[in-house]
Amino acid sequence: MSWMNCNNATIVALLADALTEIQEQVLAADDQDSDWEEVQADGIENDKEFLYSVSTSSGKATNEQLEAMAKVFNEDQDDHYEDELLSIADPLNQINQANYLADFFVSFSQSDRQLLDHICKSLSQSQQNAIQMVLKI
Repeated sequence: MSWMNCNNATIVALLADALTEIQEQVLAADDQDSDWEEVQADGIENDKEFLYSVSTSSGKATNEQLEAMAKVFNEDQDDHYEDELLSIADPLNQINQANYLADFFVSFSQSDRQLLDHICKSLSQSQQNAIQMVLKI
């Protein structure tokens, strides 16, 4: 019986670690989102300045300027297209690991809360917190 609990605890610990990492990434992403919004705003300003300089230099855009703008636009479109191809080709990246882990812990809690509580006693505090956060949602 103790061997089985040890294996269960190890598996739950690994899943809790994955859940903790996802939660940390979400918090870090929130910080990066605000940074990204600043970068995007700067990018929009640069685009406006570029378009303004094109329009004021001669009153009319030259073929070279139009080709340069088209190239920038196409590069952006190509990046999105490549991302779509990669996600289609890799079904593992289509799994929402956060939802999968949350569903697992909720299901485990509903089916055998006593065993989950027993296993959680052997987990670190951060692992326990990650699981509790999911169970409270």
